[in-house]
Amino acid sequence: METFKRAIVGFDGSPSSFAAAQYAFDLGKNLDIPVVGIFVIDKRLLDEAILEDLAGILGFTFYVGISQKVKEALEKKADVLFQEFAQMGREKGVRVSLVQVEGLPYVEIANEADPEDIIFLGHKRSDFPGGILIGSTAERVVRNAPCPVFISREKYKPIKNIGIAFDGSEVSKKAVKVGALLADAYKAKLEVIFVEPNDHFPQEVVDKIKQEAEQILEPLGKDFTFTLLKGFAEEKLVEYQEHGNIDLLVMGAFGTKPIKEIILGSVAYYVMHNAKGPVVFVK
Repeated sequence: METFKRAIVGFDGSPSSFAAAQYAFDLGKNLDIPVVGIFVIDKRLLDEAILEDLAGILGFTFYVGISQKVKEALEKKADVLFQEFAQMGREKGVRVSLVQVEGLPYVEIANEADPEDIIFLGHKRSDFPGGILIGSTAERVVRNAPCPVFISREKYKPIKNIGIAFDGSEVSKKAVKVGALLADAYKAKLEVIFVEPNDHFPQEVVDKIKQEAEQILEPLGKDFTFTLLKGFAEEKLVEYQEHGNIDLLVMGAFGTKPIKEIILGSVAYYVMHNAKGPVVFVK
């Protein structure tokens, strides 16, 4: 991948999706690539059996045919959001296109993207310990997307420093390459981060990991700093970003076996649900 071809934004009107759009517009402007906004009418909200159950919980009156009214309301919401999205893009001087589909959000957003694209999504951080919110749209898109996925929180902040979590694994090597592309796009400084599990970790392994990062970045003409942290990788990466050291974290993503990873305490899973700043997941 020499550069990204498109930025795909899952746009639902939430504060985090507005922030995601801002990051996407910055990328689109700097790389001169189109930004595509996609609004998905969740077909589960059109299931009258589900609506009948929700009526009692939410206190509205159910009647046969209500799903059509719900669909019309969602379509009107999409029209309003698209106007806002397009206006934001025009103000940034970005080429914007819009897509409205019906289906499962995590399926439709992932299906819209190609391997050369990057997806932008908003995600509200879980308040549960360890990220108990299982199966969120953002997580499912990361698992199913053919391209990197940029997960934004509610607050937008210009990206000036990018940190890449690197441990020498194949997926972390891919993350380094994506991080380099993003550093060019956002005109940001680049930092490679390795987290030692304990104080007795062999120095020769640390040196080897740093050398592997150099072998990837030097041919790309990218300067970087190497940062060594100690402790549990997931906790240290979240803390390091939260303390303002980096504006964007780039890291390898989890695979296709969520239950196994939850049991084993996947680093990516923890970061997904606990990071307070934006994170790009690479598979």
